[in-house]
Amino acid sequence: MRALRFELKGETAFFKKPDVNVYAYFTYSHIHKVALYGLFGAIIGLGGYSQQYERNHPLTSNRRKNSEIKAVFPEFYEVFRDTSVCILPHGDRGYFAKKIQIFNNTVGYASQEVGGVLNVREQWLEHPHWTIYVAEDEGIPQPVFDRLADYILHSKAEYCPYLGKNDHPASLTQPALVELKKPTKPPLYIDSLHRSESIRYDEEGEVKGGLQSFFKEFMPVGLNDANNGYMLEPLVFTNHEIDADTLQETDWERLYLDVERTLYFI
Repeated sequence: MRALRFELKGETAFFKKPDVNVYAYFTYSHIHKVALYGLFGAIIGLGGYSQQYERNHPLTSNRRKNSEIKAVFPEFYEVFRDTSVCILPHGDRGYFAKKIQIFNNTVGYASQEVGGVLNVREQWLEHPHWTIYVAEDEGIPQPVFDRLADYILHSKAEYCPYLGKNDHPASLTQPALVELKKPTKPPLYIDSLHRSESIRYDEEGEVKGGLQSFFKEFMPVGLNDANNGYMLEPLVFTNHEIDADTLQETDWERLYLDVERTLYFI
């Protein structure tokens, strides 16, 4: 299978968790599928949440005439919703430092506090870095894949890509079209984020790369059609040896090799 591969990094990143808004806004530990789709959409010029809102809540008669059909999802998600991606974290065992950043919102109407100044606290990832793969398969229309590959390979973008918010510019480097192979034997390790519903890990197996690490978090893998809320699934990144006997058929369908890397597409 052919795939588009590139390095994605930045000085900081913030992928807001919508379930907590007391004291501070917290971030997911890694970029997730929906955020990646939004980044792809920005690169090739697709509409986002603002354009979806404008279509569904027109302000002029002309807009009303063009908006008889409601947009269930933002345009970028409609286009990329079935696209398979692989997210391979770098850094210290796949972890990135997180720090709380404090700044003021002084527009006046943002807070009921004295003076109208709102203290905003956000948890930012520091120096995040991932290798991203985009599968060229039936999940993405061929013209869309070709356009995305052309833009990334030639460092073009319709809108500036960022990592969660426009405070965090994204850097896309070392793009390439690569041929991936299917594994011919059960893998010992999975080198990317992967679903873990059925996969188990060998407690007596060897640990890859020194100190053992195990990361697991419920992360967005899609949007629901009721209110565009996140659909969450547990994703794992670990250097523990996997129990190959627990791999299901659906897991095998998602496994590919890029030289010595074992990749899992989600």
